[in-house]
Amino acid sequence: MNLYLLAIGLAVIAAFADVVGGCLTMMKKQASKQTLLYFTALAAGFILSAAILDRVPEAMEKNPHGALYILIGFLVLYLIENLFSIHAHSQEEVESKAGYTEHGHSLVGRQICDGDCLISPTASYAAIVGLVIHTFFDGVAIAAGFSMGIHTGVLMFLAVIFHKLPEGFSASSLMLASDQSRNVAFSSAVLLGISTIAGAVFAYFVSHGNETIARVLLTLATGSFLYIGASDLIPATSAGRNKVSVLFVILGVILFYISLKILEMAGFSV
Repeated sequence: MNLYLLAIGLAVIAAFADVVGGCLTMMKKQASKQTLLYFTALAAGFILSAAILDRVPEAMEKNPHGALYILIGFLVLYLIENLFSIHAHSQEEVESKAGYTEHGHSLVGRQICDGDCLISPTASYAAIVGLVIHTFFDGVAIAAGFSMGIHTGVLMFLAVIFHKLPEGFSASSLMLASDQSRNVAFSSAVLLGISTIAGAVFAYFVSHGNETIARVLLTLATGSFLYIGASDLIPATSAGRNKVSVLFVILGVILFYISLKILEMAGFSV
């Protein structure tokens, strides 16, 4: 029960980070973009390291169908992003009708862009649906991680919390870009937070007392983490707008490795 309360408590903290990310859209535009770019880069390094160095090896070792569940988790996020994708065009591109137009998608990091984005209300709401499903997986990862132990739970929480600010920022930015009110934009970030908590509660009640189910849920979340890191976070830092973001990706990798060693030194091994 203590681990359950800890998991829900950390899910609430992660949910609050979504709200903070939404608040950033109410600040000065340039500062918000630069801040979120660095957080995105940091999250990219951390979440990919957590998946590749920690979760994938354990899933392959302790679950005979680990590779399959990882692939399913990866494909679920892939399908969600493409099902609820939006096409965001800058004002300059729309006016000039240039031959090349960059296409953005709804999940984390893609809305950190230069210029104003023109998005239809229908597309923005569809994108929010995709983000809600994504954040549900965030909560699942935290609760399922703690079902496996403190070591796994803490690592999953850290992997989630680092990309929460870009999540909330993306959601509220989509609403503002589709000419919605500031209240609607803020509410969209709050909705992501609620979805995160719902995912954690769901994972607990489904996997509580059943290590096999907990391991399956965590492995599915690992696949989703791989997709988010490789397809959303890394590309968002590779646009060439800010070379410093590359250093933050490396810093994210280092932070994961330090976190892993601290947990091992504290006796919270896998």
